[in-house]
Parts: sequence; C-alpha cells; structure tokens
Amino acid sequence: MNDLQQLRTAAQSREWTTAQDTLKRLLVELDPLIAVSVAAPLLMDFLPTFEGHYPDATWVRELLLTVVNYASAPNELPEQSVNQFPSPGCGNFVKAVLDLARAIQPKYTVFERYSHITNAIASAILAELMHQYYRQHPADFALLTSEDASQDEKTQVTFRFWLDEAVAERDRQLWLGVADTLEQKVQGR
Repeated sequence: MNDLQQLRTAAQSREWTTAQDTLKRLLVELDPLIAVSVAAPLLMDFLPTFEGHYPDATWVRELLLTVVNYASAPNELPEQSVNQFPSPGCGNFVKAVLDLARAIQPKYTVFERYSHITNAIASAILAELMHQYYRQHPADFALLTSEDASQDEKTQVTFRFWLDEAVAERDRQLWLGVADTLEQKVQGR
C-alpha cells in the first residue's frame, strides 16, 4: 500500500497518529511552499468562523494571509495567544495559524517545517470538529473547560466528542479532503 492509500485508510478508520505520520511522509515529497498550500484551504475555510467569534482579532487574518499569499512570517509570533480564544475550536485554529507561520520561518530546519505543516493541518481539522460538536453541546464544553470538573468528567466529555457519529463523519471527510488535495499537488509537480 502506498502512502496516499495509507492516508486514506487511516482517515476512514480515524487513526490520527497514522494519518499524521503518513501525511508528513507525503508532505516531505513536496517543496515546503507547496506543502503549505495543502494546509491553507483548511485554515481559510475556518477563518470566517473564527472571525465570527473574534472580529477584533484581525492580526490572525493578517498573519494567515501573509503566510499564504507571501510565504512570509514575522520572526516573533504571539505564542501565548492560543489561550486567548476560548470558543470551541478557536484556540486550535490559532495554533494552526501559528504552526503554518512557523513552517515559513527560516529559523526552522526543513524537517521541522514539515512537522509544523502537519501540526497545522491536524489543528485545523480539530478546530472544525470541536466547533461543530461543542456549539451543539455547550454544557459539555463548559465541563471540559471548567477548572472545577474532575478528570473523569472531562474524559467522559472527550469520549462523547470522539464517538459522536457526526464528528466521526466530518473527521473522515476532512482527512480525505487533505488526501485529495495532496494527490493533486503530487500529480502537479
């Protein structure tokens, strides 16, 4: 089985570790800027959702567009900002944007850049899944983010999230979409 087939198989069975490892192997076959373009659509798709929750956080759009359009990123990134966006999926999205920006920064090795692109894709997928599920289950999200909830309660919430059939279906769709985009980029090189 080739890596593209393995990625699709991992997507269907929702094996995130295998999907991420395989994705990284596939991305390494591409020029880093082409690899960034595999991640970009996922982030661009979630951007309006993020802006709907945080319209004043214009720096996120500016950073994402600078990375995607100009293959440029500032030397210093607002690392602490991930925790400033508590709406479901939004912190994951900001993490994805920061990882994509790291993929452009010259201070990282080429290998590290592919890791950042892989992480950006995984975080963008998780952002959408969390937003989809927790906006319909606000009590679960409140429990998940509560400092007073026990670890057992948080684990139960997490299980409900991952076992939800709508989440499972969207999870598969997103990973298969990444595989399709990747296949197009590989064929186009």
